[in-house]
Amino acid sequence: MTEGQISLFVRSEHLTVTDHTSATDHTRDDTVGPPIAGSPTGWDPDRAASNGWEHGTLRRAVIHGVRLYNAGEFHESHDCFEVEWYNYGRGSTESAFLHGMVQVAAGAYKHFDFGDDDGTRSLFRTALQYLHGVPDDYYGVDVADVRATLERALDDPTTLEGWRIELDGSRPTADDPDREYAEQLE
Repeated sequence: MTEGQISLFVRSEHLTVTDHTSATDHTRDDTVGPPIAGSPTGWDPDRAASNGWEHGTLRRAVIHGVRLYNAGEFHESHDCFEVEWYNYGRGSTESAFLHGMVQVAAGAYKHFDFGDDDGTRSLFRTALQYLHGVPDDYYGVDVADVRATLERALDDPTTLEGWRIELDGSRPTADDPDREYAEQLE
């Protein structure tokens, strides 16, 4: 057994369960780089694991999800956030943030692809509930701007037209690696 694993016997079968709170955390990803600008919540330049990110896989999902959203690829953006959301338990900031971003992408999808503004509003109300209390700069996302835009979109969904999510001080759009990341999630 390695550090961070627990040995169990269940019905005469030996199982090894990994403790995901250890240094070999399942959300570690050492290939994710530091933020382009600033020092957002979730990043610490003195943390070695995941190049300073508390959860490297969350940062990776954020990068791809935001870029895909900004390119108008809402379904794929939704998938990036949703798959990562499954890594976190209820009641955590990570879960609330990711669940909120799932709702943001789904609401945009309803508005732009189906013209269903009642569905958009419903999803945005839920997103606002999840994003309440999430730090304004979570993992590089300008969450304060996301919340403000959703609030405006409740009254006028056309607010979404031309709006892009800010990440690390810019509003990046998707390229082939982002699409490839989303495609491999299916």
